[in-house]
Amino acid sequence: METLSATPPANIYEAGGELSVAVPIPGAHPNHVEVVVRPNSLRVEATCKYPQARQRYHRRDWQVGAWTLDLVLPRAVDPARSRATLNLGVLVVMAPVSDRIDGVEHRPRVESPEA
Repeated sequence: METLSATPPANIYEAGGELSVAVPIPGAHPNHVEVVVRPNSLRVEATCKYPQARQRYHRRDWQVGAWTLDLVLPRAVDPARSRATLNLGVLVVMAPVSDRIDGVEHRPRVESPEA
């Protein structure tokens, strides 16, 4: 079976003055996920690993492998105060909404209570 590369879906929501982006990434380890937050955009690069070489699939709805997800954020955020967590296969990137837009980017360390 051919391995396909696909980006996962994302939910973007706002609460308590923060913008959050939730991305399901089954099989990813925090050390294999890189997050880049800019005032108006978010980039996630991940390598999801799951033993599959000897599998004979009857149904295959999610993919493993390397991918990049680029999102335009609906509101400007403060990248310097962003943070990222990976818990139970879901990456959540959070950043405070900000009226000030500057050119900085931040690469928050992906934290995980599972690690």
